[in-house]
Amino acid sequence: MTFDFQAHRAHDYLYLARRWKSLARRANLRCESFGTSDEYELLCVRSPALEAKEGIYLSAGIHGDEPASTEGLYLWAQLNLKYLRRLPLFMLPCLNPWGLIHNRRVDADGRDLNRSYHLDNVPEIKAHKEVLKGYSFSFSMCLHEDYDAQGVYLYEVRHRGSADRPIGLELLTAAGYYVPVDLRRKIEGRKALQGSIKRRIRHKQFPVMPEAAYLAFNHSPHTITFETPSEYELGARVQAHAAAIQRAVEIVLG
Repeated sequence: MTFDFQAHRAHDYLYLARRWKSLARRANLRCESFGTSDEYELLCVRSPALEAKEGIYLSAGIHGDEPASTEGLYLWAQLNLKYLRRLPLFMLPCLNPWGLIHNRRVDADGRDLNRSYHLDNVPEIKAHKEVLKGYSFSFSMCLHEDYDAQGVYLYEVRHRGSADRPIGLELLTAAGYYVPVDLRRKIEGRKALQGSIKRRIRHKQFPVMPEAAYLAFNHSPHTITFETPSEYELGARVQAHAAAIQRAVEIVLG
């Protein structure tokens, strides 16, 4: 996988937004603002093939100090430009523009947006919940990075009784071509197998709720949170994200 990547612009949100708007025009996708964060618009990109059910949800940049997530999602879309309109896609290029610009985990008011989905008074979260109304996705993937990670790893949540099979290890194999897999037996205090952490979740576990849990409870029976090690080389991390997305889409769409 080769690509034209400008590392010095990885925190330039306006540049990222311009690229997405251009890509959407070329691929015949809908790119719309669904809210604002500080003075920056929040973008949602949808394909003509997307319907209320059975779509694929992809999001990035809820933590602004994790730029490989936003660049990885864009790279994947760029590499698949001619196919995007035929795929049932709901994509959020960057959920925390201020954080991306300032290389901060939090938003302009010091809030960790990925710990705010239990709240209804945070403008970015309120707008996000509103744009999600009516959608039931077959698969969701939230892209992240981890300062303490020793390689790529992921969390995989599947509803009890789900017909979908686990796919985490296959995604890690794809990403592992660019960034080594985190092989610790415990990651973030949880049992891991070759970088994959499988979880069963219940509401009472989340008095403070992240995006992935909100999706799992309300919009998606199969959710993955994908993590790259933020201290690894940026270009490789970007490619690892793109590779994991590619493999997930291949599997989910058969």
